[in-house]
Amino acid sequence: MQDSYFKHLLKRLSHRSRKKKFGLLHAIFHPRPEDRVLDIGASGEVFLRYAFEDVYPYPERIVAGGYELREVSSARHYYPRPRYAVFDGCALPFPDKSFDLVFSNAVIEHVLGEARQARFAQEIMRVGKSWFVTTPNYWYPFESHYHLPFIQFLPRPLRREYNRLFGTHIPKGTVQELSLLSGRQLRRLFPTSRIARVRVTFWPETLVAYYVDPGRQIAPAGLRRISFA
Repeated sequence: MQDSYFKHLLKRLSHRSRKKKFGLLHAIFHPRPEDRVLDIGASGEVFLRYAFEDVYPYPERIVAGGYELREVSSARHYYPRPRYAVFDGCALPFPDKSFDLVFSNAVIEHVLGEARQARFAQEIMRVGKSWFVTTPNYWYPFESHYHLPFIQFLPRPLRREYNRLFGTHIPKGTVQELSLLSGRQLRRLFPTSRIARVRVTFWPETLVAYYVDPGRQIAPAGLRRISFA
């Protein structure tokens, strides 16, 4: 009973967080029917029924994809209106500034190694005129992949043992390799971006690096302030 309540609570908080992130995206970007959009990390297996493709008003203008054929195929099954491609986010097969917006939700922390993370960020900035990149906050005490508190601060052998004893989400006794980022690290990867801190609990759970093409209409100042709360 307690376990099911805990999972229900996490699901509810995740939904609130995604709703707030999507609200921020719409407030600052103002989607237009002619915009061409790239979604890096599309999946029909993760965040099903509240993915970017569920809320973006012009899904036929999305090119969605990622590295795993299985996840891209599942996304195509559940969301047939966008176009799909399999690609490496660190070597995107698109020309410079070919998308009005590049969206990526909770992908960059799975790109391992400083050099590859930097390349991932550079590719987003290369192909996008604007971008909106989210990632869990390294300093938030509850780690969202393991569903365990403080585990990201432990050395690898202790993470394995901690997960063996208390893990409920990642298979017990295993370690999921992650490259979680702080706000400062995210700013270094996206130096021309603003960094928003999205909070639905007591501390910002999510960081967002975003940049809006100066040629687009800018959201009113009041909307920008509300979105950071």
